[in-house]
Amino acid sequence: MGFRRFLCAAVICAGCTTKDASHVPNPLLLPVYGTTSALDNASYTLRRGKVERFVQAHHTELLAEIGGANGPYLGQAYSLARVPETERGVVTARLKSDLSQYKASQEALIVALMVHGD
Repeated sequence: MGFRRFLCAAVICAGCTTKDASHVPNPLLLPVYGTTSALDNASYTLRRGKVERFVQAHHTELLAEIGGANGPYLGQAYSLARVPETERGVVTARLKSDLSQYKASQEALIVALMVHGD
């Protein structure tokens, strides 16, 4: 009997949703949200792994390019992290202002790249 009440309440709640933003999601869509979240997390983890390996392999070159040297490595890192091209100049300026932090920690550079990515 309890399951029937739950199902009725879920159906009623589903009928009460509107197009406006709400903090309560449609309960019938929760399995879809869970699947979508799992796929998003897997995609992020894969992308972060690529950025991490790239930064570890080219840390010195990336630091030089952040400091003002020319080269292809920073552009490749931005592409791997999916940093929009329109924001790359601003991101480079931010990275340059904290360059000493990124010299001390590859992880900090990885996080900074991922934060600015899509």
